[in-house]
Order: sequence, then structure tokens, then C-alpha cells
Amino acid sequence: MSVWSGAERERCAGALEALDRVLEEKPERLHEEVRGVLHCLIGLRDHLILERRRHGASPDPDSRLEHVNAVISVMTSGSFPVVGLNHDRLKQARDLLAAILDTARRE
Repeated sequence: MSVWSGAERERCAGALEALDRVLEEKPERLHEEVRGVLHCLIGLRDHLILERRRHGASPDPDSRLEHVNAVISVMTSGSFPVVGLNHDRLKQARDLLAAILDTARRE
């Protein structure tokens, strides 16, 4: 993940800020912001898949890919439930995304 561009990191940092706003304001609907977070995560997932294809499987990138896929699942279930937003799930996804960004910044 060391080749994750600064632009991708910035976009995901913006997504993290959007999640913070959603969690602070706790609206019932704020799907544009949530969609932006999902786009960031999907871009990150696609990047990890490309890296895996280029360099083959290895434990560290594979665990990151699993982590990102888990955040996508949590985000999807928290942002598109039957009724309203599930703020607990969004908080869980926010914390997972923050951990991913923190790891990327240290590389």
C-alpha cells in the first residue's frame, strides 16, 4: 500500500471527516456523504486488488484487503438499512477507516 497516492489519501481523509460530521449531526438521511465514503473505500479496495495482481499474494496486503472489504460491508449495512441511518454501524466503519488511514500515513 506504499504506492497509495497522496490524492487517494486526501480523498479518504475527506471521507473520514464526512463520517465524523454524519456521526456528530446524526441525521436520518445524508446519503451523498455516505456515498463519498463508499467511493473512497471502493477505490482503496480496487487499488489493493491491482497491487495484489501485480505483486502476488502476501499476508500484509491481503489482510488490508480483508479489512477494507469489512469496512465496505459495515458502511453498506449502516448507511442503507431499511429505515434511516444506523449510526452505530457508521461509527464502527469510521473507526475502521481511521485505522486504515493511520496505517497508510505511517508508510
